[in-house]
Amino acid sequence: MNRLLYTIKEIFSKEGYLSEHQQKKEYFNVPLYQRGYKWKSKEIKRLLDDIDHFEPSGSKFYCLQNITIVPNNIYFNVVDGQQRLTTLSILLSFLGETKLVEKKVRFPENEIRRETNRFLEEIIINPEIDFPQETWQQFIEKNSNYDHQDIFHLFFAHKATEEWFGEKEKNIPAFKREDFCNKLLTHVKLIVNRIEGEANEEKIFGNLNSKRVPLDGADLVRAIIITRVANEEGKRESDIKNIVRVNERRVKIGWEFDQINNWWSREDVKNYFGQFVSITSEEIAAGNKLFKVDKYPINLLLLLFAEKMGEKTLTLELIERHNNNALGLYKELIKLDSTLKDWFEDREIYHYLGFLFFNAPKKEVSFSQIWGKWELSNTRIAFKKELQSEIRKLIIGDDAPFDFTDKNVNWYENETQKLVQVLLLMDIIHSLKENRAFLPYYAFTKSNIDIEHIFPQNPERVEDKKEYIEFLNSYILKEKNVFNIAEYDQRNDDEEYMQKVESFIKEHIQSIKINSIGNLVLLQDSLNRSIGRISYAKKRARIVEYFSEGNFIQPHTFQVFVRYFNDEKHENKDHDHWTNLDIEANANFIGETIHAFFKGQSNE
Repeated sequence: MNRLLYTIKEIFSKEGYLSEHQQKKEYFNVPLYQRGYKWKSKEIKRLLDDIDHFEPSGSKFYCLQNITIVPNNIYFNVVDGQQRLTTLSILLSFLGETKLVEKKVRFPENEIRRETNRFLEEIIINPEIDFPQETWQQFIEKNSNYDHQDIFHLFFAHKATEEWFGEKEKNIPAFKREDFCNKLLTHVKLIVNRIEGEANEEKIFGNLNSKRVPLDGADLVRAIIITRVANEEGKRESDIKNIVRVNERRVKIGWEFDQINNWWSREDVKNYFGQFVSITSEEIAAGNKLFKVDKYPINLLLLLFAEKMGEKTLTLELIERHNNNALGLYKELIKLDSTLKDWFEDREIYHYLGFLFFNAPKKEVSFSQIWGKWELSNTRIAFKKELQSEIRKLIIGDDAPFDFTDKNVNWYENETQKLVQVLLLMDIIHSLKENRAFLPYYAFTKSNIDIEHIFPQNPERVEDKKEYIEFLNSYILKEKNVFNIAEYDQRNDDEEYMQKVESFIKEHIQSIKINSIGNLVLLQDSLNRSIGRISYAKKRARIVEYFSEGNFIQPHTFQVFVRYFNDEKHENKDHDHWTNLDIEANANFIGETIHAFFKGQSNE
């Protein structure tokens, strides 16, 4: 037995799950240690709403979570899931499937539960008897033997079912019971956890009910692989040595899964690869995903596995397709995990993929496309060139390379997206050098990055405007038509005077190529907002201080502020001022660096 998922029809059918064993079973038994039936009307109606809203398509199904059973003679003891099985018996009998559910769920024949069995079989499931339309009080006055808590809840569960279907048929003329019944039987499934051996059922029940946490998809995949891989390998022999080997194999697989989950739990790993995922987990109920990444980060690996297989949703159905080849599934997951670790540790691949997945639209760059390129590439170098080509298409496309020194391009206002991509690529090119630190995952995303003017925009604070005017006087006007600031400190609260200041700044700031790419860098938003519009010298000092405190600064940004582009053509030793000469030199350096990067990858 390799399957894990069964339709509701298969669960109850004599030809279904009950007969798929060496010793056929006749029914599901609810042991004495189980609590009574407890579902209330709101729980019944919520389930009916969920199934009604669910739209099946292809292999998609509604998962009603799991039941845990232990084989015992001619029946299965229900360790966990009796509430679901009993509720399904009520729903199916109401929908006319009485033969399907007749005597399939039974309670112990003790004094109280004997009456529960009778009520379920003779009142609810019996097709020859109409369910009582009287109140509970009226009913038990005539049938005092049914005055038990179990039966009270069964009575109102059936009433809730009647009310729900009555309201549907009254308000939605197109609603048909037979359509709902077909969906319930064929598109609703249960996860069956069958526990073999002479296990202590009460202990299992206690463990399950002490937590009451539904199994996550990762738990189920792990269980499938640990049990089935070992079983597949163990079919070859049946001696004691083989049994020992199979058990050792199970332990090894469990250890490997723990190691994989530990790696995927790292903040840098899950935040980096989380951006690669463009599909989602199937839902086992409205808003409740079966594969929860926040619970088990290894689910990221499973999502990427499903995506590379061309799936739009990670489902248990996908795992079930490997019914007869769990070893193949296991090897595929190990191969994918090893490959992604390899990518993460390769300096070039890590940065190229970080650039693409954090900046390219999902429709243009998907994990399945990248995986296809990886498998088709004959060498690692060929794969890297493919990634570089994707970066080129994203930044330049089919157009001619940008002239980064063009002073007429307003990068800040008109080329914002391309600006961020170019500056990020400058960070990456710097980080590709040996012995440089890898960029952290958050350096790839635009969400926490601001675009900062090196030569500041018009300061907001009055005290900073004076320093701004002094710069314009010295470096732009050079003692010709300068603004006399001798009386600035005495008149900066004079509105008419400050209007003249603003007019002067507006007139002469145009000579500074403030929105040129050579005057723009990326800064973490928290740092940028703490700096504000201050002079270049103060800004430079703050950035160097921030970096020396161990904080992250984009590599290109830091190098710009220490003028790494200085060469024989441009040697500006004035660290207190940032001029058009610096802006032009920086723009030239960006252009040369980007063009060299793309030229190198295309072997031109």
